[in-house]
Amino acid sequence: MTNKQHDNTQAQTHSTIPAHLKQVRRISPFWLLPFVALCIGAILFFQIIQEQGHTIRITFANGEGLVAGKTQVRYQGLQIGVVKKVNFTKDLKQVEVVANIYPEAKTVLRKNTKFWLVKPSASLAGISGIDALVSGNYITLQPGDGENEDEFIAETEGPIAQVDDGDLLVHLLADDLGSISIGASVYFKKLPVGKVYDYRFVEDGKKVSINIVVDKAYAHFVKKDSHFWNISGIDAQIGLSGININVDSLNAIVQGAVAFDSPANSEQAESHDKFTLYANFNAAKRGIVIDVNIPHTTGLQTGQTGVYHQNKQIGVLSELTSVEDQPALLQGKLLIDPMLSELFTSKTHIVLRNKKPGLADLTNLPQLLRGEYFEILAAAGEPQTAFTVIKENELLLQQPNTLVLTLSAPETYGVSEGQAVYYNDVTIGEIIQQDLNVDGVNFKVAIAEKYRHLIHQDSQFIAASQLDINIDANGLRFEAASPEKWLQGGVRVLAGKQKEGQPLTHYPLYKDISHAQVGITDANLTPTLTLSSERLPNINAGSVVLYRQYEVGKILDVRPKANTFEVDVFIYPKYQTLLTHKSVFWVESAAKVDISTQGVSIQATPISRALKGAISFDNIGHTGSKTLYPNELRAKSAGQQLTFITEDATNLSQGMPLRYLGLNIGEIATVNLDTKSNKVIAKALISPQYMSLIAKEGSRFTLISPQISAASIENLESLLQPYIDVEIGQGKGKTQFTLVQSAPRSNNKYTQGLPLVLETHDALNITVGSPILYRGVEVGKINHITLNELGDRVFVHIIIARKYQHLVRQNSEFWIAAGYDFNFSLRGAEVNTGSVQQLLKGGIAFSTPASTVIQPVAKANQHFLLQVKRPQDAQQWNSGALPK
Repeated sequence: MTNKQHDNTQAQTHSTIPAHLKQVRRISPFWLLPFVALCIGAILFFQIIQEQGHTIRITFANGEGLVAGKTQVRYQGLQIGVVKKVNFTKDLKQVEVVANIYPEAKTVLRKNTKFWLVKPSASLAGISGIDALVSGNYITLQPGDGENEDEFIAETEGPIAQVDDGDLLVHLLADDLGSISIGASVYFKKLPVGKVYDYRFVEDGKKVSINIVVDKAYAHFVKKDSHFWNISGIDAQIGLSGININVDSLNAIVQGAVAFDSPANSEQAESHDKFTLYANFNAAKRGIVIDVNIPHTTGLQTGQTGVYHQNKQIGVLSELTSVEDQPALLQGKLLIDPMLSELFTSKTHIVLRNKKPGLADLTNLPQLLRGEYFEILAAAGEPQTAFTVIKENELLLQQPNTLVLTLSAPETYGVSEGQAVYYNDVTIGEIIQQDLNVDGVNFKVAIAEKYRHLIHQDSQFIAASQLDINIDANGLRFEAASPEKWLQGGVRVLAGKQKEGQPLTHYPLYKDISHAQVGITDANLTPTLTLSSERLPNINAGSVVLYRQYEVGKILDVRPKANTFEVDVFIYPKYQTLLTHKSVFWVESAAKVDISTQGVSIQATPISRALKGAISFDNIGHTGSKTLYPNELRAKSAGQQLTFITEDATNLSQGMPLRYLGLNIGEIATVNLDTKSNKVIAKALISPQYMSLIAKEGSRFTLISPQISAASIENLESLLQPYIDVEIGQGKGKTQFTLVQSAPRSNNKYTQGLPLVLETHDALNITVGSPILYRGVEVGKINHITLNELGDRVFVHIIIARKYQHLVRQNSEFWIAAGYDFNFSLRGAEVNTGSVQQLLKGGIAFSTPASTVIQPVAKANQHFLLQVKRPQDAQQWNSGALPK
């Protein structure tokens, strides 16, 4: 069988059978994905809900340093939240911060929890918030109590110290805060054991309460009887041994500090116990306490004002408080050495002394440096711990048989409460009290019992400055007591002439010895006479009145009237006989100035007169008046007056002296212009003894003033002050004269000279007064310079001295002589100079050309050409001429 057949047979055997397919139903794995996503979402949502935390709102005063999404909220150094939003409050006055707090920190969000912003800061007191330099500003908190809360108001500043369990909080009371600041350290035996927590006013602002926290490890060192004191700053004390400066730590200087000590046998202090904060270590020392009532004073300091007995310090003022409703009283406590408690008895006096510096204290420097202090005057008696302090000036009143007097004065004269009363330079009493009233001042004086016999009916009491300045005819004189009393002042007692009679209860207090001698108390003075003055004189109430430079009175009052000033004058009763109907008064000048060629002489009055002013009077020949003249000359020359008429008042001035033979005999009183005549009218006052001598016809009055030129200086003696020279005539009496203006004496020789006119194109090198030279000799001068009518030429008017007129001929030539001549040629340069005067002032030279026939003499006012340069052949002109 072939292969083909085999294949066909096999195909028939396996015929095709139709298949039946059946589909199986099942869930697709794709649907597992949504279910897994749902589970994961649920887990994440639950985790977000768990970690979302708690939202709170904190209100700050401003938003400085707060950044949303960045600023952290921290507690004890760990982040517990973050700021989500920073917005204004509704009124735009504050900032509201929305912050998210982590769930684990929700428990600190209580009602009394405090939040504040921490920022880095540095100062002398220290550095705070240093961790904020790295992480930026952050918000921190101090947990509080109360119910849960989610809205808070931030504190401006966080507390420096925090009171933890076991720490001891106590309160220190002080008069003032001193240099203590929050955060200052508290020391025990030089070791820091705590901090200053805060401070506040207590007792209506009369005290300061300083709260300190002592760490629990050191709280047992604080006892019920502990003493606290301020160790802030630098404590410097000055004494005989030098300057003692106590400085604690640098931190105590900058920030302040408090120290304390504790006795061993005392109970332990409890929280909120109160202690006194003493000013320094000395004030905190232990001792017995003496209660004192003190009259009000401003010089007491707790911890510094000392208590002394027999010049040795035994204690210190430890406390000082004011008394309500009694402003004149203070209450204090004295801390006294326990070994000296027996000094304080019912007979003891405590005296408040205020040592006033005096030169006598230079030998006792400890007392000089005390200031106000307490002195114990001990006496036997029953023990006592409460006293009323006596002022030093009231101590005498406590003594038996003390003589009490009253002194009255219109003013204090430098006397004050507490000063001494002296008799022959020995202290016999004291000024106890000073009272001011409408009429003046009253002083209450106490005289010690053993000196009361020195006071009599005619005794006089005088204010004693102990360094008196007295002014008399000899000028300024000093009167001083012994050196130890120079700065003390007080009252001096002068014994009366009779030295008898019982003491009076009231005496006047005199200003000085001179007032006492004439009986002037300044309380009942009435004017002896009243003077009038046209202008306000340089005097006032209190100025002295002099008679021939001797003080005889004083000025009581100066008051203005409609057209004058009235001056009330009081003449001491002892000298009123010097007044007559011929008395004239004038104001004394502060200084008399005499100017002459020998220099300036100034005669000054004593300093008291210069400061207060003075007037003088004298009895002269003519009838006196009640006019107060401005100076002595006007007073004595009243009615003795001359009148001068002049064209110009350039060198004329009020006060210019008139001199005869070098003596001042008067002065110019007024200088005025007469508008009708256009003349200057000057009035001169003449001393009476010279009036009849010079007021005559033929008298010549010449105004002498300096005449300075390159040629010469005239009238040198009038350089500092021009004056009027007097030449006496021989005619009848006359009071009106023409005042002659002075001129240089060199003008006299040209009075009868020959006038000539020189013509030139300009006058640049020409000066009026320059000399006219002939062969280098001055023979004339330039009188004046004018322009011609057309203005195209300059006319130089010169004048030739009479004795040299024949030298000017009609053919003479004139040229400008500048003082030097410079010629330059191939042979070299030639320089010729004249005199120094020619170099400074120049001039004009002339000469006549040589000729066989001499020309006639030039005529008056003849015109010549003024050449700029000297003619070339002028040196060979040797012609001359003889005078007729």
